[in-house]
Amino acid sequence: MKRYRAVLILLVSILIIFFLPFGIHIDLGPGPIALISMIWEIPLQPAWYTIRFFSAFQYFFVFCFFRFFFLLEIILLLFNKYNKIRFILIGVISELIPLVLSIPALYILNSQGDNLLPIILPIPILLIYDLILALFLSKKRNINNLEN
Repeated sequence: MKRYRAVLILLVSILIIFFLPFGIHIDLGPGPIALISMIWEIPLQPAWYTIRFFSAFQYFFVFCFFRFFFLLEIILLLFNKYNKIRFILIGVISELIPLVLSIPALYILNSQGDNLLPIILPIPILLIYDLILALFLSKKRNINNLEN
């Protein structure tokens, strides 16, 4: 039963990291506003373009780089190398990086007045999942400690 739970946690984590949106791409110039995931990008104004696949790896890799660290933390969790503080910290950092990188992007403009760097507002789905998982695992460990 414990193995099934670990596989389920890993599969849900992979789905959340790769398929759920991590941010809203805001283009202050003529470009569209879009939802961005690691696998897809969907414009919120349908007249611009259709769904683009794997654009995060091409254009927004710096914004989603720490999401891979969260996946590494999940794998360490499955090998019982769980550190609750590090686990929560990686989740917080992976959600704050797009916001921290987007603040200077508001002020870095080219000669036409367009932003050179993308502006991405984070959607904290991964952070909520991180906190729920950390809370669930801390309760589970407390129950196991009481039984021993």
